Amino acid sequence: MAEIIVRKLSDPTEDEIEQAAAVLNEAFLNPPDPFFHSLTGGNRELDIYIHRAHVRSGVLDGEVWVAGFGPTDICAVAVWFGPGADVLATDEKRAAAGLGQFQSRLGPEQRKWRSEYFLPRYDEAIASFIGQDTSLNSWHLDLLGTDPKHQRKGLSSALIRAVESKAAAEGVMMVLETTNDPNVAYYQKLGFVVRGTFSVVGSGGDITLTSLTKP
Repeated sequence: MAEIIVRKLSDPTEDEIEQAAAVLNEAFLNPPDPFFHSLTGGNRELDIYIHRAHVRSGVLDGEVWVAGFGPTDICAVAVWFGPGADVLATDEKRAAAGLGQFQSRLGPEQRKWRSEYFLPRYDEAIASFIGQDTSLNSWHLDLLGTDPKHQRKGLSSALIRAVESKAAAEGVMMVLETTNDPNVAYYQKLGFVVRGTFSVVGSGGDITLTSLTKP
């Protein structure tokens, strides 16, 4: 098997940001993720806008790591936020990341679902599972995805290990959430522990989010 090359996108070009967003987009379309369906109301053309905003937010306030088999490959992407950092935390940061390009294309029902239904329930559930502000004070995995053509080659695991050593050195927890049941088993194999689950309902149907932490 070819050697996996892992690198941090410290000062990415626009093309690298687009490549990273495209990889995440493909990863969450195969198979389709009901959470993103609910965010967009089923308009999958909007998915790329939310992935692009999260990649840009990671570049601005967190860390974006990529993996592949060549020095410039982007075959898998992880967006992490370290202690004290949060994704799209303020109006200024949301504007800088380009979230408005996504929000302006949403219908009123989708905007209401996210702001008035999902986010309050998400915040309450995560606080009950791992404690208030624990996620903010940890290394939080915001998004992780691998190009479907390169799945099951060890790329995602390499991206987790890249930050795991930093978290261990800092003595802080790693936290994440997933809506994909097979991913729960995958993360458990990597040493993550399920801290709780909660369910919401959206246009994509019933959605179960699982909270996991390590150590």
